[in-house]
Amino acid sequence: MHTPTDTHAAIIKQLLLAGIHVYVDKPVATDLQVVQSLYDLAAARHLLLTCGFNRRFAPFNQQLKALPDKRMLVAEKVREVGSQDPETAVFDLMIHMVDTGLFLLDEPLEHTSGRLTTTATGALAQGYLTVQTAHEQLEVITNMYGGVNLEQVTVQTTGQRASVTDLSTKTVMTTATTTTTAFPDWTPTLEKRGFAPLIRAFLTAVTTHGPNPVDPTGAITSHAVCRHLLSD
Repeated sequence: MHTPTDTHAAIIKQLLLAGIHVYVDKPVATDLQVVQSLYDLAAARHLLLTCGFNRRFAPFNQQLKALPDKRMLVAEKVREVGSQDPETAVFDLMIHMVDTGLFLLDEPLEHTSGRLTTTATGALAQGYLTVQTAHEQLEVITNMYGGVNLEQVTVQTTGQRASVTDLSTKTVMTTATTTTTAFPDWTPTLEKRGFAPLIRAFLTAVTTHGPNPVDPTGAITSHAVCRHLLSD
């Protein structure tokens, strides 16, 4: 389902109570208690509630996930000019980079901190999140007034540096080489950005009674981190 955010909770609940599996665009809701209650309802009724975090399924991001020995990760989203209030911007835009960064981590979270800055009119200017695990550090940066439209995720391991730009180009650097890979010209956008793989995974899970392709615990954590950013 793809409807305005403030309608999500009521529609999701209605569908779950009717015994229907749900795929919903992010966020599930902006109230963390509502998010938890909807996932609890889905579990109680043995139904899927799948949040549309498509970037987890973008092919180049999947390749970043597979890299061993990660140490430093940066998930960056830049807008040329933004004009959204903090809550809308965090749950509409920043949540994608929060979820992508958390998805790429291979160890349990040990510490998180962050802050939001606003313009004179109250719009979100920048959002920052730092996450630490035993061996990894993640920086999530959302700049709503950056003069350019850009999405970039960078992973530094003990042996290489790999970055994905706008979900369509991957660059890998080592001491001696730099390799850039792009999709063939005719690759559909829905494939490159992970929408098609996620939808296929959802439909497969429905037909085979398989596990949720977007782990509920991880999805709830992404919502919780965003809510805490807005509450601090």
